[in-house]
Amino acid sequence: MMSSSFKTTTHGKWILAGEHAVIRNHGALVFPIKEKKLSLEFNESGTELSLNFEGETSADTNLLFWSVLEQGMQLLGKSPKTLSGHFNLSTNIPVGVGLGASAALCVAMARWFASRDFAQNLDVAEFAKQLEHLFHGKSSGLDIAGVASSSGIYFKNGVSEPLKSAWQPLWSLSSCRQIGITSHCITKVQSLWQNDPTHAALIDQQMDQAVILARKSLEEYTENSENMLSTAINNAAACFQQWGLVSMSLNQHMQKLRDKGAVAVKPTGSGGGGFVISLWKSMPKDMDIELIAI
Repeated sequence: MMSSSFKTTTHGKWILAGEHAVIRNHGALVFPIKEKKLSLEFNESGTELSLNFEGETSADTNLLFWSVLEQGMQLLGKSPKTLSGHFNLSTNIPVGVGLGASAALCVAMARWFASRDFAQNLDVAEFAKQLEHLFHGKSSGLDIAGVASSSGIYFKNGVSEPLKSAWQPLWSLSSCRQIGITSHCITKVQSLWQNDPTHAALIDQQMDQAVILARKSLEEYTENSENMLSTAINNAAACFQQWGLVSMSLNQHMQKLRDKGAVAVKPTGSGGGGFVISLWKSMPKDMDIELIAI
């Protein structure tokens, strides 16, 4: 028998470049956010299955948890009614803002399923990806890789490579305070592919080139690396504009960061709202926007 108790931790994530195009086999760069965590514990008991939740987004995460649990049991051909025991779930990853809340939960739950007698030899990454289909329709696996990683990675075609950064940029995350609905953003990009596939393909190529340039700027430090990274980030941001995924509040937030001296700004995640990555030569003073160092 496997151990009756279980405990695991996953993290939030942010994407430097590669959003949306990654689903069509282009590369992407993703980083974990160590300050944002999801911890899951489980203890066997004969009592009815229960959950104790601690976190900022209790109602949302509580609903996500039971959906993921049911999805996993269905994938394994099992009934949730056969389960008993108690879960403890704690997280400070906000939901619906592009920081990987659903992926962090899916990876943690996939690890839990793999610890069960009825799901031995489970491929955790692949099973987590199948669980995340619940939220994104078709998951690329990028977020799954990001929340399970301890450092930045280059991701393409389901394969992750550690990013060997030669220097540390001065960059930060901030929230535009509007939720971006991932499924809506995906649908919008798919609509462009249906209506204007030539333009859609060109945007994918632009995003892919931004990923390549950003990776080169990070791994091969020269006196031009900062300018290369700035160009890559701004070029990736232009893809979001062309997809129609920059809302008015998101655009205003990005412009406010530029006005304060940010040399490059882009949405991170699906777009439509959520968080923004900004690159700086020096951190601004008298800032009325909360900047999260990364």
